[in-house]
Amino acid sequence: MPLNPNRKPSLPTPSATAEPEPAVSVSRLEAPVSAVPFVGPERQKALASVGVGNVAELLEFYPRRYLDRTRIMRVCDLREMEHEVTIVGTVAFVQLKRTRRGKSWLIAGIDDGTNVLNCLWFQGISYWQKQMREGETVAVSGIAKDFDGWRIIHPAVDRLGEDGDRELYNTGRIISLYPGGLDLRRVGLESSTFRRIMRAALNIAQRELIEYLPEEDLNALGALPRAEAFEQIHFPSDYEHLQAAWQRVRYEELFFYQMLFAYRRRLNRITPGGIAFDTVGPITKKVLKALPFELTEGQKKVLHEIRSDLQGSVPMQRMLQGEVGSGKTTVALLAMAMAADSGYQSAFMAPTELLAQQHAQNLAGPAEAAGLRIRLLRGKQKTVERRDILSAIAAHHVDIVVGTHALLQEKLTFPKLGLVIVDEQHRFGVEQRSILRSKGTRPHLLLMTATPIPRTLRLAQVGDLDESILGELPGGPRQVITVRRSEMERAKIYPFLIEQAKAGGRVFIICPLVEESEKSDIEAATEYYTRVARGVLREVGVGLLHGRMNSEEKQKALDKFRDGKTPILVSTPVVEVGVDIPEAAVMLVENAERFGLAALHQLRGRIGRKGQKAWFILLPGSKITPEAEERLNALLATDDGFVLAQRDLELRGSGEVFGTRQSGEFELRYSNPVRDEALLLAARERAFALVEKDPELQNCPLLRERFRKKHAPKLGLLAGG
Repeated sequence: MPLNPNRKPSLPTPSATAEPEPAVSVSRLEAPVSAVPFVGPERQKALASVGVGNVAELLEFYPRRYLDRTRIMRVCDLREMEHEVTIVGTVAFVQLKRTRRGKSWLIAGIDDGTNVLNCLWFQGISYWQKQMREGETVAVSGIAKDFDGWRIIHPAVDRLGEDGDRELYNTGRIISLYPGGLDLRRVGLESSTFRRIMRAALNIAQRELIEYLPEEDLNALGALPRAEAFEQIHFPSDYEHLQAAWQRVRYEELFFYQMLFAYRRRLNRITPGGIAFDTVGPITKKVLKALPFELTEGQKKVLHEIRSDLQGSVPMQRMLQGEVGSGKTTVALLAMAMAADSGYQSAFMAPTELLAQQHAQNLAGPAEAAGLRIRLLRGKQKTVERRDILSAIAAHHVDIVVGTHALLQEKLTFPKLGLVIVDEQHRFGVEQRSILRSKGTRPHLLLMTATPIPRTLRLAQVGDLDESILGELPGGPRQVITVRRSEMERAKIYPFLIEQAKAGGRVFIICPLVEESEKSDIEAATEYYTRVARGVLREVGVGLLHGRMNSEEKQKALDKFRDGKTPILVSTPVVEVGVDIPEAAVMLVENAERFGLAALHQLRGRIGRKGQKAWFILLPGSKITPEAEERLNALLATDDGFVLAQRDLELRGSGEVFGTRQSGEFELRYSNPVRDEALLLAARERAFALVEKDPELQNCPLLRERFRKKHAPKLGLLAGG
């Protein structure tokens, strides 16, 4: 939201006449952090541990939150509320208490001059006993409850320091509160000290905080110029200026992110040496003829898009999204047939040996019928077998290689690698994809995922890729009924499972990954299997599948399940990705509240794949959080993967989503694709237009220098190299 054009300029902050500037011979922003007053050797070392080595990095060590004096409550005014409150006062006492059973707890009284608030800790007692010092001024935040006096259990605590800080919060200003790990606190780097250091750092660097983003962009977005943004982030004068400062930080991050995507796409387009598959030959036609079904309209459309890419000399970089069972593997096979028609090999990488083996089996029939030579490369193959496969690939006696991380080994060489396909691409890091692509000369790349990605997240994660979507399922929508049952109904569930198994269906029972404090998920699944196999399900065969089994054991368990020898399979979530049992008609998910929304949707996609009526049974435990309730309700409301993906993003936030990404990727630190969608779209439009119009950034020398120094090295990582 743009700023009020009539707003007053930023107010000067307290201590603006801070320490004199030291003489710095190099760029002030690049000067070591020890050049800043109050930063000695010990503090320099502690700051280095959190990635702060110079003045510029210090200024980008942003507050984690803010304390607004106008929103602080007095103890005498407290009342029962559902939201957090903040109290500022002096630590009046700190006492260690013990229950009759010998358990310890800590209580600290915070006196704000109107009454005393009690703060209680039942964990981390020794730590807080050292941190809470009598006579020190602190701000404590949390849910206040009245229980023989007001109390907050396990509050957030910020130490405000001496009289200088007391003057700050008494003026009604907004106070910056900084991240404070143990290493920082050991050397006195708390919020009060950080504010003194930041004041000095701003004085040092003020003249070099030159703007490099286009002024018209900042004005249109209601964002502050660079120097003023730093000032307001560390010493906000009011919330309007603070919002405008963060608007600038988030836009800058998204803008440079999208510039990377724009350059990646441009480099892919202008770099010579791409492979054009210009032959539409007999192999592709033979594969089509060997398929036991007709292609859906969605598959035909996607294949047309892929064919168009493959015929050009610019390497394809395409993301194929599709629900579980939408026919992505068939599309991949036909793309690999197109490569073979032009004399090129293909590599198909899957995240697990179980999935790679299944892909190889499913591809084998139509591939071999068309004369394609296909081999499976696994990590745990015998030496002689592995040597034979590697030799065959190197001699171009293999057209399609299916494998896991084994495809990344140095000994594997392709004489004519033309197409790389990565299934469940989010399970691989960009460096791994780059290694595989480097085994050819600019081969085409097709990434596939059965986890739908909302548009904002796709633009933020893989903004340089073209996109194809398989939106329909072969045979039409599935008849999967999703129901939620309670523990009281468990006795009725098992007879239903037995009935379905005896009727020829296959039944999954999924045991969740357990909490860290409990036994391992393998032990939990094994115990569950033993209990039901010898008990309530003893009249039918019951199998067991978990992640620690070797490939042969997993395959044997799945074969017995598929053949009906053990029509009920107790499993950990290892079946979430890729397990294809068309006869599976029922899935019972134990402790369903422990699963994420995307994982539950993936599991649901494993049943009813022949079009038969199927049941997905959610059986949550007794302790369900409000967030878990929302996940379960969302799953009950729809089976649309893209709707659920958007809901999952809203529930979890992009921070957690990005937190699962592999190291080495460019991660968002300050912006959020959901919250900042308008900023993301504006940044993308501006970045792509700028790179297209002025790729050398000749008209933007300051922007060019900033991009070259801080962001350009990441270009090799995006989209798998």
